[in-house]
Amino acid sequence: MSARLSREERLALWRAERAVDRLPRMTRKVFLAIRVEELRYSEIAARFDITVADVEAHFAVALRILMKVMDEKDPWWWRFRR
Repeated sequence: MSARLSREERLALWRAERAVDRLPRMTRKVFLAIRVEELRYSEIAARFDITVADVEAHFAVALRILMKVMDEKDPWWWRFRR
């Protein structure tokens, strides 16, 4: 397996990073705690002094935003001519 990413993979990674950077502050913290740090909802709730229901809500918002961003097509001006 090659360590180099294709153009499409680089673009997808760039989109995901930009989307995470633009999430609301607490939503981003909750998302990263779940996906990067792999913490349990109860641990995140205790860390940020919020309820488990709030953790679930923030995570759901993050997933909705990321799914929408990742499904977007490239704008016409982004495409390179071949």
